[in-house]
Amino acid sequence: MKRLNFLIVIIFSIFVSSILKADSNTPLKEYLKNKDIEEGSTQIFLLNRCSAIYAYASAILLNTDPVNSKNFIEIANNLLFKSVELMVIDEKEKLEEAQKKAEKKRKKLFDIYIADGKKNWEKNKSHFKGSYISDDMSICSKLVEDS
Repeated sequence: MKRLNFLIVIIFSIFVSSILKADSNTPLKEYLKNKDIEEGSTQIFLLNRCSAIYAYASAILLNTDPVNSKNFIEIANNLLFKSVELMVIDEKEKLEEAQKKAEKKRKKLFDIYIADGKKNWEKNKSHFKGSYISDDMSICSKLVEDS
């Protein structure tokens, strides 16, 4: 009986910790540390992630700086398009399927940035500074510059 209770507690702990962690992205710097940047799947993930952060930045700026908001959403869409292109070329996916998959992935990542940005805002009145979001944006801005 003690083993069963112990097992239930362990399973519950794992379940709760996975739910609590679900709202955060792994920082890009940490993610890329163990990945081969030349690999297509890594590039696709990076493009989707950067597309999501630029879409997030666009949403943050929408009311206060519509010009930069528009620029950021254009960058986000270009990155998403490159992701779809790679999915079609490297993973042999059909265009329509690749588009749906990439849009769904960006939406999921975007929602995580929204949740984490709100938490960061509550801590220090910034959506970016003092969080992994700022570091991700820095990495993605270098990617955009190199394009």
